[in-house]
Amino acid sequence: MVTKEEYEEYFGQTAPSNFSRLEFISLNTLKSIITKPVPKENCPCYEDFKKAILEQINFYEFNSDLITDSSSGSYTLGSYSEGGTGTNETSNSMSRVSPVAYEILLNCGLLQSSLGGCCLW
Repeated sequence: MVTKEEYEEYFGQTAPSNFSRLEFISLNTLKSIITKPVPKENCPCYEDFKKAILEQINFYEFNSDLITDSSSGSYTLGSYSEGGTGTNETSNSMSRVSPVAYEILLNCGLLQSSLGGCCLW
């Protein structure tokens, strides 16, 4: 969804060597918390959504321990969950989201707590 060139232009620095992996993980992390469909190219929020992905990539680059963090000690498959500290998957995902990416998604109307949203309905 985003490219190394977009990353380098946005941050003014070289993209990480594992960019493809970070992009894949970042996109999936953001998809796990949004409550509306991913914006399409013709949506006004599309460019902002891409910025949220770039922010998440950067966040993971400097906080790589969050990628594999399973501090909850629980196992989840779909709606089935066992063990752990009683936190749910959304809570665990939220602790791994860049604060800047979260704000972008909130302002785009892609999170449940926001009102409205761009051309998603």
